Amino acid sequence: MKRRNHLGDWMLILVGFELAVLLYCLFFAREIIIEEALFLVLALFASLVLSNLLLTWTILISVGLGIVFLVAGVVYIPANQALLLLFSFPILVGILSKIRYYLFKEVAKVQNQEEEAEVAYRSLLESSGFQQEQKLQALLIHWSHEELFYQIHPREYNRTLNQIHYLIGHHLIQDERLYYVSDGNFLVLTNSQQRNLQEYYQLYLKNQLESLVFKGEDGNQAIQFQKGYLVVDSTNRTKFHSYQEAISNLKRQLETDIIVEY
Repeated sequence: MKRRNHLGDWMLILVGFELAVLLYCLFFAREIIIEEALFLVLALFASLVLSNLLLTWTILISVGLGIVFLVAGVVYIPANQALLLLFSFPILVGILSKIRYYLFKEVAKVQNQEEEAEVAYRSLLESSGFQQEQKLQALLIHWSHEELFYQIHPREYNRTLNQIHYLIGHHLIQDERLYYVSDGNFLVLTNSQQRNLQEYYQLYLKNQLESLVFKGEDGNQAIQFQKGYLVVDSTNRTKFHSYQEAISNLKRQLETDIIVEY
């Protein structure tokens, strides 16, 4: 499984888009090159100070106002320049919002460990062998609505994610391994039979996790969790021989683990 560098991809898209706009202005629309430079400054400023929700509204409002002023005849400029002014700013804001999204993911202390989790799963499955008493336990803990919390406050999202990771890791015992597998999912793997991971989560860990709070701009907000649990033994080893089969099963279980909204 190859991990893509989404941040690098979007940076290249930004450079390519701005280069294309600059060249087009130089050859076909010199009159609006200053406006395009101003759009770049405004888009950079907006992406630094506005939340993702406000950035979305900025895109919608800019398109709406652009239609009013450029298409409805308030400003008389050539059609090609009008179209460039109409669409370049919202596209630029959209690209920068993606860059900001992946930038916050990159600087987070908790990084995606999907590749490490896959290697560990294969290793534990092989070490468990085919003996009936040997089992591999997999517990997936999911931070419910984590993407919504990210949209509200990316920096606080990263802080909370780090707290969750620390709390789960603090409660692990020998031979239990923790991996962050993206999108608010924390995977615990073990072939130890010292305790049942699902029972421990339900009786002890879940309450402690839900005691954490998300410190948003409007005050503290409670957070909730869902879980998926899988035991791989001699009866289902063939079915869950691959990590992808196991993680897909765990994620499907999240859909049936109903949380109570309050």
